[in-house]
Amino acid sequence: MAVNLKGNILVVEDNDSLRAGIKLYLEDEGHDVSECQSGEEAFKLLDEERFDLIITDIKLGELSGIEVMERAKELSRDVEVIVITAFATPETAIRALRLGAFDYIQKPFEMYELLNRINNALSFKKYKDDLEYFRSVLISNSETDYLIALSSKMKKILRLARKVAPTKATVLITGETGTGKERLATFIHLNSPRADNKIIKVNCAALHENLLESELFGHEKGAFTSAEKTRVGKFEAASKGTIFLDEIGDMSQATQAKVLRVLQEQEFERLGSNTPIKVDVRVLAATNKNLDREVELGNFRKDLFYRLNIINIDIPPIRERREDIMALARHYVDHYSLEFAKKVSGFTPEAVRKLERYDWPGNVRELHNVIERAVLLCEGEELEEGDLLTSNMDGNRTFASTENEFDLKEIEKSKIIDALRRCGFVQKSAAKFLGVSPRVLNYKLKIHKIDWKTLRKELQE
Repeated sequence: MAVNLKGNILVVEDNDSLRAGIKLYLEDEGHDVSECQSGEEAFKLLDEERFDLIITDIKLGELSGIEVMERAKELSRDVEVIVITAFATPETAIRALRLGAFDYIQKPFEMYELLNRINNALSFKKYKDDLEYFRSVLISNSETDYLIALSSKMKKILRLARKVAPTKATVLITGETGTGKERLATFIHLNSPRADNKIIKVNCAALHENLLESELFGHEKGAFTSAEKTRVGKFEAASKGTIFLDEIGDMSQATQAKVLRVLQEQEFERLGSNTPIKVDVRVLAATNKNLDREVELGNFRKDLFYRLNIINIDIPPIRERREDIMALARHYVDHYSLEFAKKVSGFTPEAVRKLERYDWPGNVRELHNVIERAVLLCEGEELEEGDLLTSNMDGNRTFASTENEFDLKEIEKSKIIDALRRCGFVQKSAAKFLGVSPRVLNYKLKIHKIDWKTLRKELQE
């Protein structure tokens, strides 16, 4: 039986009386509820605020409920969606489930039926959130699994990270994109006295300035046009724990000033309020920019830079610590062999040479993605050099043909579609043909947005 959790819910319904009834009922149950009548209005609200759950009618007018769901998932992977559908169109709701909706409910319905689905969705979301957090805890407890450190440079970084972890010191983590700055921040948090509390992560580059300010500090009801209720910000939610400000070099000067105040005084004010809120939060920050240079250019506050840069840990690109390349690659092979239920044990000598010679402009993140795709697509027990594909090609340092560039996602997608066609669109057979489990194939169908029923129909026609 689902726990009755409280959530921040958006209701998108063009029937005024039904929308008002849902909002009133859910608010009586203790939920925070925003509402709108069109997909266009929903898009605007989704850009301004984060929701735990979206309840949307499928038929809304120009923009459908499916498009609202897809937009919500783009902005926040962990948001859950319940779709409302007319009794005569259950196939549309089933399509929504394939595209990522948690559940659907057919009109007409009783409010308690909707509430049961909401409780299930919020309980599932909490389960996923907790699982992801505790998974990171378990992973980080093994240095080998979480941060591969065979090179002297990475060993030195881990020693420094362990030394600063038990302190309250602010840490600025720098390095190129994809070097593992977020993972190092998590490592520091989980080796600190705050490990029993959460680390809350905010990507400062992913949010518009106004939304970022609301995200960090929260807002009071009525603070701006769509602020229909008070909202707790990330700093407040992270009290007693850690907040990780990723890509802080992209933060506006106005927001920088407010972050500086938190660092100096451990207090802030929600948008629309003059009442200070005290917090006990440790700040870890990261950037791929040269903040010294940004200060000189007037893009970053000097006083904030000094407050952040108490301890600076600079992670070198993987091309400067080549001893870690094969250790990381073998770790990812083991991981994805297990996940994809495949018997891939290692690399051919030619594949090793390719991996070691490549400069990895995308760093560890690129290596991770290359190995994941290679394990998924390979047909033998060892990865060959032809399995190692990347779109970042540079002269002789290439994983694929030097004649053209490959779109890896399209390659994977075309292989899956080809397998479906060969197997008469029977997913179980196609999964066996690809050498993956049906669960993995279903996951790939979702991320590539492959509507296999439509493909089958087109083939029959």
